[in-house]
Amino acid sequence: MASRIKNTKIPPNLDFILRRDRSHFVFEQKSWSDFRAWMASCLFHTTLLVLIALLLRPQTRGTSGEPDPPVGIAIAQDTNQGNEYSLEGGATGANIASAAASQAIPIALINDTGPPISIENIVSDLIGDQTSPSETNLSQTGLSQIGSQGTGLSGDGGSGSSTGGRGRGTGNKTKTSFFGVEGSGSSFVYVVDRSDSMNAYDAAPLRYAKRELLKSLESLNEYNQFQIVFYNDSLSPMSRKMFFATDADKRRATHFVRTMPGDGGTAHLPALRQALNMSPEVIFFLTDADDPRLTLPQLQEIRERAELSRTTIHAVQFNSGPPSNDGNWIRVLAEMNRGTYKYIDVTSFNKNPGE
Repeated sequence: MASRIKNTKIPPNLDFILRRDRSHFVFEQKSWSDFRAWMASCLFHTTLLVLIALLLRPQTRGTSGEPDPPVGIAIAQDTNQGNEYSLEGGATGANIASAAASQAIPIALINDTGPPISIENIVSDLIGDQTSPSETNLSQTGLSQIGSQGTGLSGDGGSGSSTGGRGRGTGNKTKTSFFGVEGSGSSFVYVVDRSDSMNAYDAAPLRYAKRELLKSLESLNEYNQFQIVFYNDSLSPMSRKMFFATDADKRRATHFVRTMPGDGGTAHLPALRQALNMSPEVIFFLTDADDPRLTLPQLQEIRERAELSRTTIHAVQFNSGPPSNDGNWIRVLAEMNRGTYKYIDVTSFNKNPGE
């Protein structure tokens, strides 16, 4: 059979059947194709491993795997049995006592039957003791009745007042006058204009203001408190705190007053605010400047602050000649704050008053 095929004559047009020319089927390798496939495979397997790791990671809640405590609002109530605390809202609605048991909260925080925190004691620690040097003998002499109806933030309660402030005295009310305007209380702040206009008429207005101020201070007893705020376009207070009217502090005030010069412009509102910050029972306000006038909103601000501290504001106005008006805003300032207004003609001053 093989020999027959071998000897068979094959037509030329069919000769390709017996030949196998492999030169046309050589596979050409493309390196860029292999690299792309390799990269795709790496990306796929990396993504798969990350997903597996995330799914198999252990799940924890809270710190160290402990369950989260309930969250809510703690409310304290003062009862006859002491302070009771409860936790409202949250996932469980449990009271704070059961929450304390499960979370090991000290039981002292739950059964707090001690006295409430005193804001007076905290503020007293912060601003220091303003007690009179002789106050330790008050209980023996029977001359002091300290805050029978309330105490101030500094511990110096105003007499008969439940809203005592830093300027409140220790209970002994005293009557004193300033240019004939009488004020009654246990704490006083003198706000005195020292602008350059007070140097008119050979500085007689400033000298008379200083003389009357020192006379008023001299009438205070050692259980009363006082402060002096001179002002022009800036403030010149004797200090940022109130003083007791002891002999030593009166001598200090005398030196401060006598050495205060008159100069500069005038700014009333900062001085009045400074005085009200001390919460005195009485403010004596003196100025010879009608300008700059306080506006109605500014007067209302002063009134609101004076109401909070129960402060009375008396006003004395200097000017030359007979009064040309009814006092304008200076009179209104006094009338809005339960005080007295007085006008004084500076041309009537003795040019060499004794001090």
